[in-house]
Amino acid sequence: MLEKLIIWITDSDATRARWLVLDAQGNRVGFPQQGTLQESATAAANRRVIILLPGERILSASARVPGNNPRRILQAAPYALEDRLAGDVEDLHVALLARRAEQECDFLVVEREWLAGFLATLDALNVHPHAVWPDYLGVPGEPGFTHWLITENERLLSRDEWRGFAAPAADAAFLYSHRDDEDQPLQLTVVGDQPPPPALGELETMRLSDSERAFTELAATVAALSGTGLLQGEFRRQRDAGPDWQRWYWPAAAAAAWLLLVVAHFSLETWQLQREHALLEQATRDLFQQALPGSQRMVDPRFQIEQALGNTGGGRNLLLKHLGDVSNALQEVPKTQLTGFNYRSNYFEFSVTVPDATTLETLRTTLAERAGQTVDVQSANSTRDGLEGRLLLSNGESR
Repeated sequence: MLEKLIIWITDSDATRARWLVLDAQGNRVGFPQQGTLQESATAAANRRVIILLPGERILSASARVPGNNPRRILQAAPYALEDRLAGDVEDLHVALLARRAEQECDFLVVEREWLAGFLATLDALNVHPHAVWPDYLGVPGEPGFTHWLITENERLLSRDEWRGFAAPAADAAFLYSHRDDEDQPLQLTVVGDQPPPPALGELETMRLSDSERAFTELAATVAALSGTGLLQGEFRRQRDAGPDWQRWYWPAAAAAAWLLLVVAHFSLETWQLQREHALLEQATRDLFQQALPGSQRMVDPRFQIEQALGNTGGGRNLLLKHLGDVSNALQEVPKTQLTGFNYRSNYFEFSVTVPDATTLETLRTTLAERAGQTVDVQSANSTRDGLEGRLLLSNGESR
């Protein structure tokens, strides 16, 4: 899984940022950095980018909108929220966060032009975020509580599940006295050693040691959020419409090349085996043609030789015996080579090449002793490589 880069925009002009890398399990990689937005973009390569925007520019609101189709809910949402919006609904972008019981839905509302300009800036830096959230949704806490976080630069971030807001910490007393749900417990967290606002002194206060620790907590919280935040409707990233094929281009190309090599290797081996099979078939046909010179058509050499041997009664065993005797004799007499043979009834005739007449005579006597039958030299002709002899083994009297 890809690492996640959390970029927190820390000014309303979207020029300054903090950023932090988390691994696939949500653990921090290195330390939080800060600088310009352009500097943060250098860390975006091969990582899933999540953006935190200043919550003062993003309204969190709820409304009852009937239906189960998210697209239709988004179409109806601006009109369901119209009485709570100060601007023209046509100039606002609405994103659906969650649907709750009794058709109650949670939304985020932002100025369309401002969001479009910020996303265009990211595109120019070659940063393509997976999700964009208001920073107040990064406030950590437990369900069933309202959580307030006062940052080191005196901002108040409030979160209650999918609802929240951002405001100056100086307004904490006014906001505390005008809470919508006074019965819901409120948890307060302060960054650093600064005292909490006087109006909140009665609350039990938790502390985060410094701004780096606070940013790490916000980053881990938003990294676990489901969905894409504001990137819905017209601002939905193109790559969210389907798989990110560009990221898998080179692995897919390597896999395709490997597959082509496997297919080519298999095809080459198949061709070689077919060629060797054809050569063996031809050699078999030549050998059987020598064994059965009377056969005019060699359809199935193995079957035909079996059939021919079977028709001779005991001839099959006798031919095999002759072949075994000749083979053993050739092994005993060096520099001899069988060049052909022919079998007829009681006669086994074969031709050999030998270095000289003495070797031919040695082969004849060796075969006669081994076979226990008469072996005659039918002919002996001189060749460039020695002597070509033809011998006849017949079923005469045993010696």
